[in-house]
Amino acid sequence: MSEALFAVYDVVARTEEALAPALREYGITATTAHVLWTIDPGEPAPSMRTVAQRAHCSPQNVTFMCQQLEARGLVERRTSPTDKRQRVIELTARGRTARESIVALVSTDSPLANQPGAALDAITDLLSARSRAVEQGAPHIDA
Repeated sequence: MSEALFAVYDVVARTEEALAPALREYGITATTAHVLWTIDPGEPAPSMRTVAQRAHCSPQNVTFMCQQLEARGLVERRTSPTDKRQRVIELTARGRTARESIVALVSTDSPLANQPGAALDAITDLLSARSRAVEQGAPHIDA
């Protein structure tokens, strides 16, 4: 198991290395880039709570990271049009460009780039299944 965990960590670390140029260009961290990535420009602007769930962090952390993104002109926080008690996060034009740059770098320069579709599907299925199991309270599977 430790080899598998190290391999996952290694892929994440190398992916962050691939992101370094975009992170420097936009003045953000890998964690803040992850928050930016969770905001899909093709969907309605998500609530702060939704972004916190997608990024697996607390609402307070999302607030802090969104302040960082907002200060760099990448997002705007607005009152939800459907629930005045909630705030939503919208990408600015610069934020869309930053997100596209991040996604492009990861898609072309990460260790998983250029892998066959079947291999990526298998990795995605395994990791997604484990993530769902943990969310449902099953921290590990007995062999």
